[in-house]
Amino acid sequence: MKVLASDFDNTLYFRDIEGFHDEDIMKIKSFQEKGNLFGMCSGRPFSGLLKPLKGILKPDFFIVSTGGAILDKDYHLLYGKEVPFDIVREIHLTYQKETELIVQTLSQKYFYCSNPQEDKEDVIEIHSLDDMKSEKIYSISLVDSTVERAGEIVEEINQKYNEVDAYQNVNSIDIVKKGCSKGAAILKLKELLDIKEIAGIGDSYNDLSMLNVVDTSFTFHKSPMDIKQSVDYVVNSIDEAIDIIEGGVEK
Repeated sequence: MKVLASDFDNTLYFRDIEGFHDEDIMKIKSFQEKGNLFGMCSGRPFSGLLKPLKGILKPDFFIVSTGGAILDKDYHLLYGKEVPFDIVREIHLTYQKETELIVQTLSQKYFYCSNPQEDKEDVIEIHSLDDMKSEKIYSISLVDSTVERAGEIVEEINQKYNEVDAYQNVNSIDIVKKGCSKGAAILKLKELLDIKEIAGIGDSYNDLSMLNVVDTSFTFHKSPMDIKQSVDYVVNSIDEAIDIIEGGVEK
């Protein structure tokens, strides 16, 4: 059995076309039909994956919220670490004038946003952060920053707090419980599902922890140079990566 963990945005799902590449979906389904496993490893909340994937693809596992939680194909929680609410509130108060807050729970239908720009059925506005006090929060994101400022905020948060880790995702910041990351979740997934070897594919800096721990790593020609220098293969698509995995192409 072969296993592939994939990032979502700009790896499987592309915002410029607001959808998927047909050849990727067909290749993934064929990969799964042969008894192999394909799953997501994303910074998105659980609901942010389910809606676009509905009727398109059924992953065999979900790593969501930048490694904050792991779920099986039937949406059962296998592992998760919650972000302390007092830290969520303090970070929000610190950066609320320059970023918007997204709070990630394991809801299958919606996620919470401090100031949603569009009226979407899968987004619930946070009128008071205290309304989230009883929720299990697996990650928060600070969005709509600049690339440069996002990097600065990541450094500030990581220097100030011992309870959480912050990661830059282009112009946003993903914050999880200390010790959580896409890479840590991949290692936990291998333990939980008794996986011997796993491949991973991603395109951005928040994928590096995953790409550094998988047994075979892939990124794209369009990815930043330092990410391309960190992987085993540089490819054009998931379709091409699966061909390499199935064909056992030598590095």
